[in-house]
Amino acid sequence: MILFKYVLSGACLIFFLSSCALEPPQLPRRINEAYDFEVTHCDSFALVTGVSRHADNLAEAKRSAALQGEELGGTHIVWLQTDMGEPTKVVAIVYKCLL
Repeated sequence: MILFKYVLSGACLIFFLSSCALEPPQLPRRINEAYDFEVTHCDSFALVTGVSRHADNLAEAKRSAALQGEELGGTHIVWLQTDMGEPTKVVAIVYKCLL
């Protein structure tokens, strides 16, 4: 019985320590990708860029630009330009749409 408690305690300790090393859960994005015809009733207020030099270049560059748009309080983002060179770059307009 005592051995079982030690094994169970050790397993719980390993579980808790390993969960600390995991990345925190990603919050859902609050900015929506849109096409220009979908935001004709919205206010455009910022131009953002994203850059990446890593393996998942385009996705990372878009995440960077979208995060900037979220921090500015945008609700929608429309991609204007994608440059798949080295580094990968994206340019987008951020909109605020009233619901």
